[in-house]
Amino acid sequence: MVRTKKRFVGMIAGVLLVVVALASVAAFAGSVATDAKEITYKTIGGRELKLYINYPPGWKPSDTRPAIVFFFGGAWTSGSVAQFAVQAEYFAGRGLVAARADYRIKNKDGVTPDKCVEDARSAVRWMRKNCKLLGIDPKKLIVSGGSAGGHLAACTMIEKSCEAAGDDLSISTIPQAMVLFNPVLNFENEEMMKRFGVDADIAGKISPTKYLTKKSPPALILFGTDDRLKVHGEEYWKKAEELGVRAEKYLAEGQGHGFFNRSPWQERTMIAVDKFLASLGYLKGEPTVQVPEEQASESGRGGIVRRLAAMDRDGDRKISRDEAQGRLKENFDRIDANGDGFIDLVELGKLARQIGRGEQSRSGHPDTSGWPSLFKQDLSDADKPQGVWTVEDGVLTASEDQAIWTTRDYENFVLDLEFKTAEGTNSGVVVYCSDTKDWIPNSVEVQIADDFAEEWAKQPATWHCGAIFGHLAPTKSAVKKPGEWNRFTVTCAGKQIDVVLNGEKVTSMDMGLWTSGKTNPDGSEIPSWLPKPYATLATKGKIGLQGKHAGAPIWFRNVKIRELE
Repeated sequence: MVRTKKRFVGMIAGVLLVVVALASVAAFAGSVATDAKEITYKTIGGRELKLYINYPPGWKPSDTRPAIVFFFGGAWTSGSVAQFAVQAEYFAGRGLVAARADYRIKNKDGVTPDKCVEDARSAVRWMRKNCKLLGIDPKKLIVSGGSAGGHLAACTMIEKSCEAAGDDLSISTIPQAMVLFNPVLNFENEEMMKRFGVDADIAGKISPTKYLTKKSPPALILFGTDDRLKVHGEEYWKKAEELGVRAEKYLAEGQGHGFFNRSPWQERTMIAVDKFLASLGYLKGEPTVQVPEEQASESGRGGIVRRLAAMDRDGDRKISRDEAQGRLKENFDRIDANGDGFIDLVELGKLARQIGRGEQSRSGHPDTSGWPSLFKQDLSDADKPQGVWTVEDGVLTASEDQAIWTTRDYENFVLDLEFKTAEGTNSGVVVYCSDTKDWIPNSVEVQIADDFAEEWAKQPATWHCGAIFGHLAPTKSAVKKPGEWNRFTVTCAGKQIDVVLNGEKVTSMDMGLWTSGKTNPDGSEIPSWLPKPYATLATKGKIGLQGKHAGAPIWFRNVKIRELE
């Protein structure tokens, strides 16, 4: 069994981040409702669309609580209600009735975005109509969502939009507040309409900024500064300012699309949302969630006890497998060191000390002194085509477009190497490969490219150096000009992959968010030759280096690896 600090700190956004978020709620309200209740709000085409509801401590049906409903992202094509589970649990602990709404998507139901909008509006109407069942105040309804889900949330502010047959149109969908994470706010452009199969009439009906008026609800809109969709926010903010409508701006410096799904931005954005809702009178007191830097310092026994108490429902000072929630549950066996079926104070304390000690910063390169080389000097331990790969003076290169592979699988590791491009080089570092004979759709490629060459510079950003090829663009181009040596550090910890190029952290991916094999979470297309959703790929496999692709050579040296244990 491999044990890894990186898996705990990176992939999980820190397992303790989930525990602490719940513990913080417990400190505020005593306990948090960790089991969402399922209620069907609509049945269409034989499919039940459900709300997953977290109730606050002490809730009863006669309450008139403020409510928030979240809509997941996924380009109207894919996605899951699990996306906002952490936020729903947190805000339930702060006193809101927190719902997550399922809705029809293209991959499952063959629908276009306007049908997704219909479902979102149906969900809001159902919540208002059933306010006494839910114990909520229908005049204190907050909508939220990310990306396509942010678009759906924003579309509820439109008085008349795409309406589902049978809906009671006398019930307004307009919320009292909106919290929108990197939302699409304007559908009226040819690219959007063509890509998602809607005509101009429909596009006009589902473009929220178009319907912004002086009476529109207050909004908090959150974007990463490197998100190409930020233009939607800029347009909305500008119009809101002209109208005198409250539209707060939250910008995550250097972050791309979906930044709020991972730590520390998940915690930071929850704090921002908490303060926004408190300013409207929907919450009281200060936020109880903490950002990871603060959490890491709480590694003392008192802090551990509080974290444990958040999930310890039967009071035995242990967390059973049944009590464990979210990513703590996913990694239960890794934390349960003695295999007794419980996570106790000793095991949780060990994890806290690991986080407290920390690891080498992912925004820099590690000291690889003492690290073993990925391949022996004579390549005798490599799986390689005959006569293609050679080593001279420690520099590894290939004469053909054929990869070199490790003969064993690697699961959690840090790979550090140097590479040099020529004019027009297009190569890559391949990880998690489950089939070296057909590696392209069965692995993850960290792209190496001469970004200075016109043929690659004009390609999508997901083809640029440092990208997770075809899936996630680097935050910046940090590769040096051809002929100069570059340094790569690739950290793979479960589904979390981080890439540092020449001292700059350029890519950070949670593979679990890539649930489609056709479109990325931001709606951009995945190349057709990469059809497998990364969320389904194995996180253990061979490591490889791509050879002389596209007619231009590539050189590697100092290729070293450290397994995380």
